[in-house]
Amino acid sequence: MADLLGDLAALRRRARADRHAYAFPLLFFGVASFLALPLHVPPEEPTWAFAVRHPVLLGAYWLVVLVAGGLATVWWYRRRGARVGIETSTRGYLGASAIGLSGPVVGVALDALPFRFHSGTAVGLIVLAVATALWHRGAPRVATLPAAVLGTAVLQHDQPAIAPFIAIGLGLVVLAALERSTRFTTATAAYLVALCVSAAFTPLAVPHPTAWTTGSVVVLPGLVLLVGGLAGLRRG
Repeated sequence: MADLLGDLAALRRRARADRHAYAFPLLFFGVASFLALPLHVPPEEPTWAFAVRHPVLLGAYWLVVLVAGGLATVWWYRRRGARVGIETSTRGYLGASAIGLSGPVVGVALDALPFRFHSGTAVGLIVLAVATALWHRGAPRVATLPAAVLGTAVLQHDQPAIAPFIAIGLGLVVLAALERSTRFTTATAAYLVALCVSAAFTPLAVPHPTAWTTGSVVVLPGLVLLVGGLAGLRRG
């Protein structure tokens, strides 16, 4: 009986390992992060706020990356599931990606408000935490979805330098919850920490800014994504 239970546990672990497909999104967004560096050419006039010379081009690049990366991740998970016979649901990931993409749109409405949050980052994190707690408790979407969209929008509005990475992080958090992989969970946690560190310590104004200094905000999160993706190529 003990041998049978041991065999069943081993089969369950094997099944979970077989359906893990998280290396693809980590590597995709990691490579895309470093490819964005040339687009971080600073403006001709130095500023204390995050700014690049061609913001529309940078925004268009990340829009394409987020949409293409999200769709490619769904395709990869379904392909992997068809091959191994066990598929991880990607509906939650698509929802999280849509929330991340809607943030800038809601941010336009935030600019029209007659007041400003004292600390948008703190407000955004609190609202996202409430949305996550409601989601875990099985609250209806009419409550969780607006809270998630609002929290994301406020956070992205207050941290424009890492706005695309916030959208990526939302999707990774959902995937990590679905995958139940120790490596993926660790990589996602490390990514979120790297995002906070990058946002806190990236210099916004230097005497002679370059694409490297302005784009340094992408280096640490991008590196964590690449390392996590390479680690994910190993089973576990």
